[in-house]
Amino acid sequence: MIQKMKKLNFLVYHREYDEFLHRLQELGVMHIQGGTIADKQSDTVTADIADLRRVDDLLKQTAEILDSDKKELASLPDASAPQDSYTQQELVTEYETQLARVSSLDLRKKDLAEQIDLLTPWGEFDPAYVRQQLAAASCEMLFFTAPTKVFHKEIEHNFPVEAISEQKGTTYFVAIVREEPLADGFSAADIPATAVTLPDAALSTLRAEYDKAVADYTATLSQLKALDAARTADLRTYRDQLAQRLAFDSVRTTTETAADDHLMVLRGWIPADKQDAIPAAFADSSAWYEISDPQPGDDVPVCLKNNRFFSLFEMITELYMLPKYNEIDLTPFFAPFYILFFGLCLGDSGYGLFITLCVIAAKCTMKNMGKGMRAAMNLLLTLGISAFVCGLLSGAFFGFNLYDMGVPFFDQIGNVVALENSQMFNLSLILGFIQIIFGMCLKAYNRAIQFGFRYSLSTIGWMMVILSVGALLFLPDYASIATWFTYAGLLLAFCYNSPERYAKNPVTGFLINVGSGLWDAYNTATGMLGDMLSYVRLFALGLSGGILATVFDSLATGLAPDVAVVGPIVMVLIFVVGHALNMFMNVLGAFVHPMRLTFVEFFKNAGYEGGGTGYNPFK
Repeated sequence: MIQKMKKLNFLVYHREYDEFLHRLQELGVMHIQGGTIADKQSDTVTADIADLRRVDDLLKQTAEILDSDKKELASLPDASAPQDSYTQQELVTEYETQLARVSSLDLRKKDLAEQIDLLTPWGEFDPAYVRQQLAAASCEMLFFTAPTKVFHKEIEHNFPVEAISEQKGTTYFVAIVREEPLADGFSAADIPATAVTLPDAALSTLRAEYDKAVADYTATLSQLKALDAARTADLRTYRDQLAQRLAFDSVRTTTETAADDHLMVLRGWIPADKQDAIPAAFADSSAWYEISDPQPGDDVPVCLKNNRFFSLFEMITELYMLPKYNEIDLTPFFAPFYILFFGLCLGDSGYGLFITLCVIAAKCTMKNMGKGMRAAMNLLLTLGISAFVCGLLSGAFFGFNLYDMGVPFFDQIGNVVALENSQMFNLSLILGFIQIIFGMCLKAYNRAIQFGFRYSLSTIGWMMVILSVGALLFLPDYASIATWFTYAGLLLAFCYNSPERYAKNPVTGFLINVGSGLWDAYNTATGMLGDMLSYVRLFALGLSGGILATVFDSLATGLAPDVAVVGPIVMVLIFVVGHALNMFMNVLGAFVHPMRLTFVEFFKNAGYEGGGTGYNPFK
């Protein structure tokens, strides 16, 4: 559901405005209307924005470096603790210094490693000494690489070259040439090979420099780890202070003024259940305020407020868009369908059980999860249970069929819940029909509370037509009643699709509505058919995933060699890798396709418009 909001207006004397804003920020319940930073920013606002981005970058870079080098950090000795106290700016500078040094040493390591890799095939020699000795004889040594076949066939017999080494089908060789071409016209350009430019340092020197760079890098990394362990809380506190100050300045610089800038005018919104906090917070203040109800046309912020279970699905609603303030929050209405659709799309009890156990293990081991992560885990747990239960309809368990094992317990379950493929296909269509009709019911209700009951009559009429046609097809004994309901539904659908047209001219309005009703009839018929067929994906995804799981089971047993030790190992590897790949693809599809059915078919038939502004309190 959508939380009720109240409009809140303040008038504050300009000399008391900063104190007033600090008090309002501590209260943390008011959504400021138009609370964005003005084009003409003050120097303070500009500096705060730069500092906030700077600190955010430091926190992000530090986390990325420490996460990427977890194994290396685990083997490092603890560095000495940083100094006891830093000013906030000194702390930022220290982080930047450490990160810059880590980055520089990392680049140095990679550069030296590339030079070592380039020089290794040529062996150990002193390039400066060799260059000096050859220069005395007016010669120079050039380095080349060529495919080994080409070297032996075209180069070694035709040019004065010497092979140094052969590695992975490539020959590394040198040619010593005079500075002037020989009398026969030979030059380095005549050799059909790739010239190579080597580092000036010896291989042993490069390796020594690399070892030093690695030692320096690990030492600096250890210092960064110690700094982050001791001071990350301080840096995050500074970041929060910057964010709060920036929010304060944002409101301060965008506030309207009145009475020759002597009065500050602040407008916003507050949840209705928190409006009592305003009189208590400003009882001793000279600020004037007014609390009123929203008016038509107001851009009221939206705050979703559902129970603990349905709130798990608010993240899916927010992925699409928030509803408008005067709309119905569809979150609790699509949540049961989404749970069921996910289970049908995954369609394997083994996969569902695996997801469920993984989430339970994660929740038991990760004690300090944030609110968002905890909600995501609970949602995944719910979906895993759904996949386990829905998988029992087909009996699939990691590609095997539970009902073909001859186990009496599984056979008893199969006798109650097992469905054939044709029945699963029909179930998908039935669930789609139910969700579409349910969406139309919500649309009728939504239009009734938004505009009045007569604006819902057209939707009610089309529901009567659709249900009556279904009754004519599947309940012939009630054909006469269904026929009368069809006529009544068409009358409502054709005559009341736009009731406001009757206000200007009843006759013209009736004719226009009938013409519009014919167009609506075409759209409803084709749209209903297309929407129904979209739900076939519930059956198709579950079936395709089950077939792939069976294929991987067959590969695991068929490709495993008949060797005592090797056979089981190969079979387990194929089974694990195959099902991991299949589970990843199926879980991804089971997330996306029910979401698509929700956003397209259900939201469309429910008349969902969306586009609401999220509630963002000044705090």
